[in-house]
Amino acid sequence: MFKNWGTDSENMNTEEQKAPEIKEQPVVTGKVESKKSDSVNKILKGSKLSGNILVTCDMELSGDVEGNITSEQDSSIVIKGSCKGNIETKGGSVIIDGQLSEGNIIAGRDVTISGKFDGGEIRAKGSVYINGEFNGKLEGNEVELGPKAHGKGEISYIENISIAKGAKIEVQISKGQKELKLVQNGPDKKDVNNKTDIETMKAAK
Repeated sequence: MFKNWGTDSENMNTEEQKAPEIKEQPVVTGKVESKKSDSVNKILKGSKLSGNILVTCDMELSGDVEGNITSEQDSSIVIKGSCKGNIETKGGSVIIDGQLSEGNIIAGRDVTISGKFDGGEIRAKGSVYINGEFNGKLEGNEVELGPKAHGKGEISYIENISIAKGAKIEVQISKGQKELKLVQNGPDKKDVNNKTDIETMKAAK
């Protein structure tokens, strides 16, 4: 006559749906120091750093940084992500495959831009090679603009400048001078001659 029904949990054949996991991106604030090691220090894609970074080894940045990156060593710095700030390496090179904005680049060796530079000034003791987008002042011993270079600004070179066919630029070009080294000379010959002439006149009297 009567049919026994089980509980709702027994009769309902449903699957629990799990919410998708959300992976939080690591965020680092403040001053970050990259310790020296034999390998390249890598900051992976998805990482976000806010603050100044002191580098003592080669560094490859695939994440995003808002702050200055500085090295007092011969460290080379590669930007594959984005950086908003200044980059300075005393004896190394700088490569921008990603983007640098609102900052300057100072390198003891070479600077290569294949991504985008939208900052103020690039100064390299070696060469500056641009095969991407730039907006600002370029200064180096040698400056080379590749076929994919496009942008506007100023160019100052010392030895050579090269502009490939296909480059689209609006720039003012000037030739700079090498840095003069201070050399300490011996006593001025004119002063010695003047003293000798005075002594001769006194002896004649």
